[in-house]
Amino acid sequence: MASPEQRIELVKSESRRIQQYLGVLSAEDMARPSACDAWEVGDVVAHLTAAVDLYEAAISKGITGDSNPPEGLSAAGVSSLMTRLEENTQRVINLRQDMGDQLLTAFSKRCEDLTQLLEGLADTDWQKLCYHPGKVIPVATYVDLRLAELAIHEWDIRSKLDVSTELSALCLPAVMDFISAFVVGTMFRPGIGQTETIRFRFELTGTVPSSHDIVVENRNVHMESAREATPNVTFRCDTETFVLVAYGRISLNKAESEGRLTVKGDRELASLFSS
Repeated sequence: MASPEQRIELVKSESRRIQQYLGVLSAEDMARPSACDAWEVGDVVAHLTAAVDLYEAAISKGITGDSNPPEGLSAAGVSSLMTRLEENTQRVINLRQDMGDQLLTAFSKRCEDLTQLLEGLADTDWQKLCYHPGKVIPVATYVDLRLAELAIHEWDIRSKLDVSTELSALCLPAVMDFISAFVVGTMFRPGIGQTETIRFRFELTGTVPSSHDIVVENRNVHMESAREATPNVTFRCDTETFVLVAYGRISLNKAESEGRLTVKGDRELASLFSS
């Protein structure tokens, strides 16, 4: 596993690479629809820009031992994901419109601000707990969150302009850590309405070869390393496909029909996963 310092360097290099890519896009490209529902390419950039406000506020409080929400935000875990997404959608569009032709300049500046904040952290800060609207998380998880946001949203931008676009392979280890620590059970909750225990196994190849179980138990969902317990359904795919499915960028059915994923086991339960 990469050290926090190595992941900060990756945040810096990935941010700069994305800035360079955005810098050559035309105004027409920036206005094209992205793979993020309801957002143009420019809206995605505005989201990545505005997200730094939360990072700064939450981490600055967290390293002092305060994991309460910044002023004006609800307590962690209180609002639903759907509510937060709905509120954020129009707010980001308004922000993009307000920034106008200063959008890329603002994005670059906020990336630099975040880098300075992260580079100023002490070794003892990484496991300190910070506010997030979904749930309280350590500072280190915020770094993985940023890498996940950069990877997923770069794909949102590029994939509509180039169908051969792939997720950043350098970011995928951090994205997998973030999915396990935060996404599963908070954003991604397959089969949550079931009362019986269900074990979905993912056998992954590619950048981060591994085997994980997503377990639905007592109406809760969590992700763990695969164990000896027999899964109800086994999915086989590469790491990128798993990430895109977990983030709702492609459906399980689409991944299977394109030959990116195979399914073994209870097909009825497999359909619950995709719902």
